[in-house]
Amino acid sequence: MPAISTAASLYGADVLRRAEDAATSGTVHLGQRLLARLTSSRPQDTDGVVRAVTDLAASEGGEDEQAALRVELRKLLRDDEGLRRELALLLRSDATSASGDRAVAVQHNEGIVSTGDSAHNVIRRQG
Repeated sequence: MPAISTAASLYGADVLRRAEDAATSGTVHLGQRLLARLTSSRPQDTDGVVRAVTDLAASEGGEDEQAALRVELRKLLRDDEGLRRELALLLRSDATSASGDRAVAVQHNEGIVSTGDSAHNVIRRQG
């Protein structure tokens, strides 16, 4: 959900059609790949997912629209064990993820990651 929500919020409904872009963030890229795989699995069954992503994009990440997308994803995945396995592999390969207020996920960092209120951070580089 976090990757798909981020992709929909950034690209709007166009995320369903947008070609992968080298400049996209890892989370957005993952969301695009998940949506591409979900909507190509059984195109006749994905109208609800497409509608939910479009609504989520229009609401700029609204909670009700996220819940509606979760319901549609559950319906799509409920009876397709192969698709569930395939998505699990995609998610495992892109395991770094964060969502929610002040969430942080980092694969590589050479600086400060701070989410505190009124924090004062200083980097002193030796050299």
